[in-house]
Amino acid sequence: MRLENELLLCCARTNASDRVTARMREIAARKIDWEYLLSLARRHSIVPLLYLQLDRHASDLVPSNHLAQLKKHYFENVARNAVLTAELCRLVTRFADSGIDAVPYKGPVLALFAYGNLGLRRFVDLDVIVKKSDVLKAREILLAEGYTPSKSLSLNQQELLLRTQHNMQFSRDNHRLIVELHWEVAPHLFASTVNSNQLWENLGTIDLNGTRVKTLSAPDLLFSLCVHGSRHLWERLSWICDIAELLARHSFDWPTLLKRASHADIERMFLLGLYLAEQLLQAPLPAEVKQRCEADSRLASLAENVVEHLFNGTTHVPATSRAIFKYNIGVRKTLGARARYVLYMLRPTDGDLGAHSLPGNLSFAYYLARPFRLLKRGIFDPKI
Repeated sequence: MRLENELLLCCARTNASDRVTARMREIAARKIDWEYLLSLARRHSIVPLLYLQLDRHASDLVPSNHLAQLKKHYFENVARNAVLTAELCRLVTRFADSGIDAVPYKGPVLALFAYGNLGLRRFVDLDVIVKKSDVLKAREILLAEGYTPSKSLSLNQQELLLRTQHNMQFSRDNHRLIVELHWEVAPHLFASTVNSNQLWENLGTIDLNGTRVKTLSAPDLLFSLCVHGSRHLWERLSWICDIAELLARHSFDWPTLLKRASHADIERMFLLGLYLAEQLLQAPLPAEVKQRCEADSRLASLAENVVEHLFNGTTHVPATSRAIFKYNIGVRKTLGARARYVLYMLRPTDGDLGAHSLPGNLSFAYYLARPFRLLKRGIFDPKI
């Protein structure tokens, strides 16, 4: 691992131990490619953490022009996050006034819940969960607020999407404001982590700039983050930081969580997120979780592939179709979980619906066309 990669890992946290701080200073004092380091931090969306730790512990060792550049990026992120947070509070209030319960997911709420500071996490969109029965009503409110859907779908297509997927995307102001409207944390065929009933029964609240908003419980959020990272092959270090910060700030009933992961048939997917946070960022894990990780012979090789991809340069290179499929099969332990993933891949997405407009009585044709679209594109990716 090149020194810049190691220095980034030392800084990818809100609190650094004396040992990590000493290593941070030792590396910063050596010949570092600072432009590479900054570009890598931007790729992984952790410039705020890099600036925080270098400014706090090694400002005398960082060239002034590079430290000034980091500071500029940091305060630009603070300003953008303030705008997005204000918009989120406005939308949640707007939904509540219309009788819609809304749960902000990730974004500003995660920044406060896991990092304790709105400025230390970068986010570019706003994720909001509503009940499935409220999705179309919430969609109309977003349209009235000037948002447009990423795909123009008919009512029949929207109803089909509600059955096959878990979210819709909207944007306004030339994509400067992006809202993802969720009715599930993740498609149940991809991973059954938090069903809708559990989610709404276990909510907490948090103060977001003077507005009380609902939030996922810490266990539900932990499961959700592990599944989210896995859906995207852990392509960003920031998603592993989210796990590490959540583990550092909240306590968990680990026997219950491990049983839940096993019952939902996502044990390896759950453990991989924890394992990456512990191996890369020294996140605190109890002995029973470490033992479970060590007992899984596939976990270390999966993590090794993730780390290799994380640090393969400053520009993100999308995984190949073969790598995506191999990862998703490997991260599932049972034949049942693998079969559900294949079924999930064959369910129509908004991309399929947007490609062709069919009348309601021919909706089944989207399912027939889906495999051919995957083969034509040559990509086995759920985002297609």
